[in-house]
Amino acid sequence: MEAYCLKCKAKREMKDPVQVTMKNGKPAVMASCTVCGTKMYRIGRQAAGSLQNVPEDKAFWCNDGRVIKNLPELASALKDMSDETFRHHVTTNKNDFGNWVKYVIGDEKLSVDLSRADSPHKAAKYVESRIKN
Repeated sequence: MEAYCLKCKAKREMKDPVQVTMKNGKPAVMASCTVCGTKMYRIGRQAAGSLQNVPEDKAFWCNDGRVIKNLPELASALKDMSDETFRHHVTTNKNDFGNWVKYVIGDEKLSVDLSRADSPHKAAKYVESRIKN
């Protein structure tokens, strides 16, 4: 994930992003600039906090035996997931991936995107796109 570094005066990659709440109550992601080390903030609820592992008791246990702890792992799992495993977690009545992203990761936008995915490949694309932004 990128943010604008005030010291470098350029958009830089964020190192060790953490979801925080600012003094005014707004959600943000705080991290360090990978070039100069200055603290940087990206205001708004972001998926970046989920680039880190969730607590073990909040991990996603996939039908095929995989344990998913963050968004990059979810994207990787979806890329090579069988349609049968995907259909176990995604039906017309439920979307386990979307629910996990919404309630554990805290990313409603990605959750909505995942609810539109009708294949593991499309779901992986949504997750990868969200990680990059």
